[in-house]
Amino acid sequence: MKRSIQKAFIFGIAGLVLFLVTPELVFAQEKGEVKDQEFIIRKDRVLTLPVQPRRFERTPTLPAAKSNSSFNYDVKPYFLSLPPIVIKAEASQKNFPKTAEEQYRGFVRFGYGNYGSPLLEGRYNIWEDENYDFGAKFKHQSFAKGPVRGNQSSESFTDFGLDGTYFMDVFQVFGGIKYDRHEFNFYGFDPSNLNLADYFPSQNILNSFRLFGGIQDIDKMEGVNYAVKLDIRAFNDNFQAAENEVTVDANSSYWYNDNLQGSIDFDLSLTSPKDELYGDINRNYFKIKPNIGYQDETLKIFAGANIIFENDVTLNKKSDFHIFPVVGGEYRLSKEIGVYGSFEGDVLRKTYHDFVLENQFLGPSTQLLNTIQNFKTGAGIKGTVLEGLTYEAGFNIGKYRNMHFFANGASDSLRFNLLFDENTRVLNYTVKVGWEYEGWYKMTATADYYHYTLSTLGAAYQRPEWELKIHNRFTPAEKWLIYLNADLMGGIVGFNQQSDQTQILPAIMDIQLKADYQITERISAFAIGNNLLNRNNQRFLNYPVRGIQGIVGATIKF
Repeated sequence: MKRSIQKAFIFGIAGLVLFLVTPELVFAQEKGEVKDQEFIIRKDRVLTLPVQPRRFERTPTLPAAKSNSSFNYDVKPYFLSLPPIVIKAEASQKNFPKTAEEQYRGFVRFGYGNYGSPLLEGRYNIWEDENYDFGAKFKHQSFAKGPVRGNQSSESFTDFGLDGTYFMDVFQVFGGIKYDRHEFNFYGFDPSNLNLADYFPSQNILNSFRLFGGIQDIDKMEGVNYAVKLDIRAFNDNFQAAENEVTVDANSSYWYNDNLQGSIDFDLSLTSPKDELYGDINRNYFKIKPNIGYQDETLKIFAGANIIFENDVTLNKKSDFHIFPVVGGEYRLSKEIGVYGSFEGDVLRKTYHDFVLENQFLGPSTQLLNTIQNFKTGAGIKGTVLEGLTYEAGFNIGKYRNMHFFANGASDSLRFNLLFDENTRVLNYTVKVGWEYEGWYKMTATADYYHYTLSTLGAAYQRPEWELKIHNRFTPAEKWLIYLNADLMGGIVGFNQQSDQTQILPAIMDIQLKADYQITERISAFAIGNNLLNRNNQRFLNYPVRGIQGIVGATIKF
């Protein structure tokens, strides 16, 4: 709208000048006669318009370090979340060729590596009508052999999904289904023990089925913005663990002007888990988060509240109803430096599905609890010191109730139990650096140090004391794409309840390499290498991961 006003103003001034100048030129010159003309150019007269900020370009107040992303070779959907722009033919009727992204509806990727690891992956999209898009995707990767006794530590992953979006004038409706299957063995035993010479570990299969759908507005620049999503999930394993969950997420916001915004978020979760030691449990969670914020070129501040109802049963609980404040802000002193700080309390929703995604070797649990974040406060600095180089350094302190940890079970050390600490304090120091160089190199690095103070547990079992992540992306030539990543963590303490022994695990060092070369517009070749140092890494006690592992293959677009 503001651009239209500016254009109209400029055209109006131009028209007025032409109207005043043209009659003089016409009447001063008769037909067929050319006369001398004199023009006066005034260099000191400059037509200027005030700079108006565009609301849809809400850049962060402070330049932040680029965030890291996990080195997962996941396929990103090709379909757009917004309808494609339709280019109308001009008077010349010139035909514009379609880009390569518009020509190829799908792709298939296949490969093979050591440990007997085939890979098959694909996606196909349909967008015949500009008002909708529809896609299907599939991925399977398996490892016939593992780090312990070959096929006794095999593993496989299978994912399938359908998704689609229908676009209206002012909103879009989306939805889909997704199925995940993860098969593995509980191989965390001592293979050198002669008493276990004929032992074959038990197998587990995690099945997860999701049905989701929602609606959201398309124009995010004016008025009220909204998004509502319904998600239904069913989960079970080969034993007696199962969990059904229905969640509703609703987000709404309104910009009062270019600087002032208000929002209200809703989060509802209805969960019914069961396991060997419990059943017929309904874990309900409802959260409302009103928030108001102000931002300009140098200042950003926000204030709100987390209002939560949850019905977990625990001895140290005072009420099912919680209200926590949320405040924070950033102030930019200059391009090179700015300061930030925040204070927030919350209830962190935790389901059985969340726990098993964090540790797949989880066994029967006696109870499931949310984590009460009494407060988390911190401060730091961030900014840009050189062109393309950003940084962030800070700390935060938090106080929690019912923070979860893992330990090998007392009755079955191959499967882990959940342990909850009654009162936990966490001090975290963090440093982040991001750098981009001339478009062909990008680096992101994060370093974290954690100090835990616990009340009922002896240590922060299976949680790292420090983490270091360095991710690099290279595009040395037009047809090359190379990733070189290093993920390190250490200070992990394992606890075996069966032997009542604790053990500090060796530091984890995982060097990863992925290279992709485009042979033609439709065909490319790739190579992936994990754990290139061939280390005996253990993220969880008694569970070493595969050694150096590679896979090569190709991708074909169609």
